[in-house]
Amino acid sequence: MQNCVIITGHSRGLGRALAEYYLNQEVKVIGLSRHGWDNPPERLLQYAIDFANTEAISTLVQSASWQNGLENKNEVTLINNAGIVEPNALAGQQGCDAISKAIAVNITAPMLLTNAVIAAATKASIRIAHISSGAGRHPIAGWSVYGATKAALDQHAAVIAAEQHPRVRIASIAPGVVDTNMQQCIRAADAAKFPMVNNFINMKTNSQLQSAVETAQKIAAMITADDYGQQTLRDVRE
Repeated sequence: MQNCVIITGHSRGLGRALAEYYLNQEVKVIGLSRHGWDNPPERLLQYAIDFANTEAISTLVQSASWQNGLENKNEVTLINNAGIVEPNALAGQQGCDAISKAIAVNITAPMLLTNAVIAAATKASIRIAHISSGAGRHPIAGWSVYGATKAALDQHAAVIAAEQHPRVRIASIAPGVVDTNMQQCIRAADAAKFPMVNNFINMKTNSQLQSAVETAQKIAAMITADDYGQQTLRDVRE
């Protein structure tokens, strides 16, 4: 059986842990990230891509190499993991460029990739996972942009499911608070702009963060479960 897993942001953090998990299962992984792995294994095909560059993503998914790589697959899994948390700031203190970049990376890129996979993998059983956040489901001061982008992913998954594509199962999964570079960025935020920063510092100090490896295993188990897609809003802490 020909199958593959497409993972965005596969070079570090949760994305890397997901890629390593599937590679250990001897599954072919297509990794999309700004930076690739050094000395990648044979089963890892890497594309260097900046998710803030919408034109570059459009060019990639319309290329012959991308479409030919998916058209004969039996199973395709897409994990839209790449995302950015900035701007960590209250409304009125956010840069215009930071807002635009967050929307491009967190919303536009996964929508383009989801559409492209459904269009190209015409013979495959498709499973899609958006890596969402509790910030998209509960208001957190300083995260109006991040929360809004993650809420948009939740709604996107719900609508794709409502369209009842016969070969597609999709869900939006909140991974919990994972010990990654994103958390380092959050802890470095200015408390005057991001009032919740001390909460995240305390979680790190009190060893309350989940490991990327454990979280990746839970997400993979959700995706492969027989009931995947029946519920579109998911959380690894269920």
